[in-house]
Amino acid sequence: MSFSGIFATIKTVESPQIYVTFQWLLVAYLSIYLPKLFYYLGYQITHSAIRVKSKFSSDGKIKKMNDGRYPTISRKKFLSQVGIFMASAPFISLMFGVMKGRFAFSKRYTKLSFPNLPEAFDGLKIVQISDLHLGSLNANYKEMEEAVRLINDEHPDLVCFTGDLVNNFYEETIGWEKVFSKLQARMGKFSILGNHDYGDYSKWPSQQDKTDNLNNIKGAHMRLGFNLLNNQSQVLESNGDKIVITGVENWGHPPFPQYGDLKKASKGVEDIPFKLLLSHDPDHWDAEVKKDYDYDLTLAGHTHGMQFGIEFKNFQWSPAKYKFRRWAGLYNEGNQYLYVNRGLGYLGMPARVGMPPEITIIELTRGPLGTEPM
Repeated sequence: MSFSGIFATIKTVESPQIYVTFQWLLVAYLSIYLPKLFYYLGYQITHSAIRVKSKFSSDGKIKKMNDGRYPTISRKKFLSQVGIFMASAPFISLMFGVMKGRFAFSKRYTKLSFPNLPEAFDGLKIVQISDLHLGSLNANYKEMEEAVRLINDEHPDLVCFTGDLVNNFYEETIGWEKVFSKLQARMGKFSILGNHDYGDYSKWPSQQDKTDNLNNIKGAHMRLGFNLLNNQSQVLESNGDKIVITGVENWGHPPFPQYGDLKKASKGVEDIPFKLLLSHDPDHWDAEVKKDYDYDLTLAGHTHGMQFGIEFKNFQWSPAKYKFRRWAGLYNEGNQYLYVNRGLGYLGMPARVGMPPEITIIELTRGPLGTEPM
């Protein structure tokens, strides 16, 4: 998941710096103990395999297969080298994820066609980003400026940010307007709140302090150039044709909050022919959206793809699949689509291994319902 479960238990956080401190302590801990764990597992697995094999040899020992052509190696040394090899793999992966992977931005392209898309919006290009977690980025402005450049190079019509601007605190947003205000989109930049944006993962001196923090985070969306949609809809018009973009507050299964009110957000736009929804948590799509509403395309984030996984051609795996039914990429049921962005930032672990930060590019076309690669 998005590591939100971890931070949901940290109820005494009083400063945004605690997240940065925690994530680097976690890297230090894992860099020491993860290799030891894999060394032990490699040693034990290989030792067990040798014991099993020895039972099938004629003299109860492992047969020498090289007939003296190569130097022999003792069992102890062999087991030790296997353990070292297995210990090196997670250490190298972790270091790559920290040093390179967390900023190895990946563009993912999808082309979707809808028969009800108005002609004036044929070819509409949407760029989706999600889960910035600015407090975790710790003033890496230069790296994120590269992400902004990659987005602007696509010349999008819409930029949609699907929540989790911060880890918990308004102060995390300070200084980032000089980066994200440079995002360009012909028809506008729209955003929603995620579960981390409400300040729920901290104790506050008073309810007013928590409310002020939330209001300042909402104001930060505007400072960064986004039109924040809190259970609201915005009608977009071109040459007399209309589509609607709707944004709901966070709606998730417990322990994640359910502030979203899709009924309120959808009021008055029922007759618009094409509907786009921004909802942070992909669980919302199965629980409510596709059952009770006619949104053609829903954009979500939240999962981060667990910041770890394996993706090769049509094969996808991540621990996130054991928490979320829809955890990354495109999903379809009936005439409705959901796209789950893997996140642009990171939380908990300042690393991404096999799950690079994602910039999603979706082109909408008018035609028979379907999808094709761009």
